[in-house]
Amino acid sequence: MIFKKIALSFFYLAILSNCSLGDGTQIGTHLKLCCPENYSQYSEYSLKIQDMPLFLSDYVANEFDIAIQEKGLSRNDQMNDLKIVLRYSHVNLFPAQQDIDPFVRRGSSSVELNYIATLEVEMYETSTAELVWAGSVSRIHSVVPGKYMHEERARAEFQVAFRKLLKAYPSPFDETTALTN
Repeated sequence: MIFKKIALSFFYLAILSNCSLGDGTQIGTHLKLCCPENYSQYSEYSLKIQDMPLFLSDYVANEFDIAIQEKGLSRNDQMNDLKIVLRYSHVNLFPAQQDIDPFVRRGSSSVELNYIATLEVEMYETSTAELVWAGSVSRIHSVVPGKYMHEERARAEFQVAFRKLLKAYPSPFDETTALTN
């Protein structure tokens, strides 16, 4: 039992240290697969949202759109080179809380939930369905289910996190610079 608590403590510390970004944000990023060789051939993308709470969907998609469009891509959900999937998941940090949904009001319950929320970002080449780029953003939350989320503050945090995550994704400006050198 003590070993389990120690291991869990190290796990929390690892997550927290990963989330302290030095740029003041509270959302951590993790790049899993980067930089397809033919990135310069991609100009348009579609965006699919999966398993995301309704109140998050629109503004998370908007903040992601801003960040990916800064990389020179345009959104076109009909004809595109990349199919991008944003998938939400969360893991409650305490086993006794696994069945409690943090987004559903629970009457007079004031139990505080502690969970890690993660947005997986996956980019698939449309013509081959091959995964060509992947990463995630995550944050530890401590909330009472159903309480108000501070959307305006969260928007800015998401935008910074998506920009940081996509920093390694080459933009057309990077290619132009490489060709002139």
